[in-house]
Amino acid sequence: MQPLRRIAVTVIEEEEGAYRWRLVELEGEGWHVLSQQARSMKSYKAAMAAGLLELQKMVDDLDIGPREDEPEPAKAKKKSGSVFGFGFGLPKMG
Repeated sequence: MQPLRRIAVTVIEEEEGAYRWRLVELEGEGWHVLSQQARSMKSYKAAMAAGLLELQKMVDDLDIGPREDEPEPAKAKKKSGSVFGFGFGLPKMG
C-alpha cells in the first residue's frame, strides 16, 4: 500500500469576516496549495467544514485515506532482432 499523502485543510481570513478554505500538501520541505475556495464565507466554521468536504471528495476510500499514486510499472526493454519461442531466434530457412 502506498504511503498517505500529507494533505491539510487550512482556513485563511482575507479580511474580517471573509474566510476561505485551502487544501495544502507537504512536499519536500514546504507546503504547496492544491486547491482553494473561490468565494469567501462568513465564518471560519463554515469555511473549515466546506474544506473538509472538499478533501473527502479527493479520497476514494475514507477508511484508508488519501494515498500516493501507484508507480508506473517499468517497461521491459525490447531486444533487437527477431525472436521466436523461448528467445532462440527464428529458424533459418534454406
